[in-house]
Amino acid sequence: MNNPLDMFIFAKVVELRGFSNAAKQLGFSRSAVSKHVSKLEARLGARLLNRSTRKLSLTEAGHSAYAHCARIVSEVEASELSVQRFVGQARGTLRVSAPSAFGRMHVVPILPEYLQLHPDVSIDLTLSDQLVNLVEGRFDVAISSSPLVHANLIRREIAPIRWLVCASPSYLRARAAPEHPRDLRDHNCIFYTSSAVRGDLWTLTRARESHTIEVRGNLRVNNSESVRDAVLGGLGVGLLPTFAASSEVRRGALVPILTDWVPQGTFGSSLTAHFIADRQLVPKIRTLVDFLVARFGRKAPWDQYHAAPVAELNAQ
Repeated sequence: MNNPLDMFIFAKVVELRGFSNAAKQLGFSRSAVSKHVSKLEARLGARLLNRSTRKLSLTEAGHSAYAHCARIVSEVEASELSVQRFVGQARGTLRVSAPSAFGRMHVVPILPEYLQLHPDVSIDLTLSDQLVNLVEGRFDVAISSSPLVHANLIRREIAPIRWLVCASPSYLRARAAPEHPRDLRDHNCIFYTSSAVRGDLWTLTRARESHTIEVRGNLRVNNSESVRDAVLGGLGVGLLPTFAASSEVRRGALVPILTDWVPQGTFGSSLTAHFIADRQLVPKIRTLVDFLVARFGRKAPWDQYHAAPVAELNAQ
């Protein structure tokens, strides 16, 4: 009969992609983790992992074994969750996914405060612009600007996404600022694009008037910070979320243009925290989501800025 602990440890080695990572999370030595996996392989009479100095990979038998062993991990975690609902204090590891630019600029800087408030919690943060599957990825909370497809998810908005069309002062000294959305066709436009987002169709509205412009430019990139940096470098006009642009606008390094128009975003209008419905009362999840809403909310700090108008720039 297989030892459930051997099976649990094998599944964690696969999930965490290595013996050292599993040992660190489980509080075991690396050699102890390796021995448990070897014992499982010996009892099954099959090699489960291809070991090398750089990475691990599952053998065919390992894939089959992991499908069963992962259930043990799921059951252990489910039992922990069921108990945590009756425990007031947040504790345990939180696996969180967040968009790369927003996560680096705004989530990471406030996590020390959350962890000071909840010292028994540790956070495993993944920064990625790929849509995640909370179940397959084993995430507790996923922050996304796009809806995640899952039948049993709760969604809670943590912040709006507002947008700016902007350029650098040097670009605007060399080129007349567009006065109407159709003028964007005459400018080098830098925009966000990805497999899910086309990015070169910019829609701007004013009262009942709306214009969708197909812009052109010599740089397309799948990261908001990179779009911002190219605009800062004077390459052209960019459509940016305020969470990526506001600090540069505040110090005058970026100048908003077409400010009497409201631009629509290319990847959403809000940042939303997603979590599985039956986990909403777990303290570590609830406290993190409440913390994010309190720190960001409808009046996000990055939207509190004063932008100098283009007329002031031209007068310099």
